[in-house]
Amino acid sequence: MSLQEKYQTLLELANSNGTTYELSEGDGVLHITGSAPDEAAKAALWAEYERIDPDFRSSDLILNITTAAAAAGGDVHTYTVVSGDNLTKIGNKYGIPWKSIWDHNRDILNHPDKIYPGQELKIPQ
Repeated sequence: MSLQEKYQTLLELANSNGTTYELSEGDGVLHITGSAPDEAAKAALWAEYERIDPDFRSSDLILNITTAAAAAGGDVHTYTVVSGDNLTKIGNKYGIPWKSIWDHNRDILNHPDKIYPGQELKIPQ
């Protein structure tokens, strides 16, 4: 089974929910880079990815999806992770729930408990 076949339902969802994307494949990894029309569409894509690969352990897909608002520079700024940080601590600093940070960074984070010093996270306003 090819990677495009494995992730066919995710690609079909992207086509139906208005997400524009480009595909590339190499070294056993499928890269999907694009822009969803809104956070709901982006979240639906991530939910489908999680359904296909529940623990994100296959390491055969890089899903890099932004939203139209984020691509336009909408209400988001960045934070650089430092040693000892976690999403809860960062969220408390900005007065927002950790889940908001997770939702805005699913394109670069594979798991909410795995952030690393030097990563640039998008912080919603």
